[in-house]
Amino acid sequence: MWINVLCGLLIPTVIIGYLFKKKPPLITLLYPIGVATGFVGSDWGFGFFWAVSPVFDHNPSLSAFPYKIGYFPLLACLFGYIKVKEIVKIPLLIFLFTIITTLLELLAVWSGKILYSNGWNIFWTFVIYLVGFIGVSFYIKVLKKYKILR
Repeated sequence: MWINVLCGLLIPTVIIGYLFKKKPPLITLLYPIGVATGFVGSDWGFGFFWAVSPVFDHNPSLSAFPYKIGYFPLLACLFGYIKVKEIVKIPLLIFLFTIITTLLELLAVWSGKILYSNGWNIFWTFVIYLVGFIGVSFYIKVLKKYKILR
């Protein structure tokens, strides 16, 4: 469980803190969408399509909690930071983030940290990350349209 806290919460929190110093409004607006996406995406299939080790009998999703409040918000914030800075064009950015996060999850699957079941596989993981990053991209577009985010 300590690895979950370190990789899912502590390291992402440090990076989010750095990004917050650079662009506080962006991180303030994107952190909650990252948490929401993390909870919705993770809880939707948790226990049926995947599990995160260690598995606790009383609360099987407890192992994924650090990722839901650290890693997934970091992905949204980092994605938004790069998008707002216009370092990379949006279709390429979505593709790169989807590939990188899918590969990171594949490493977690290979290491036994994430266990797939009931037909879930890395392709469906790619699809769910793709949908998530497209959603965050549209969210940023709406924030810019209404001049909430510059």
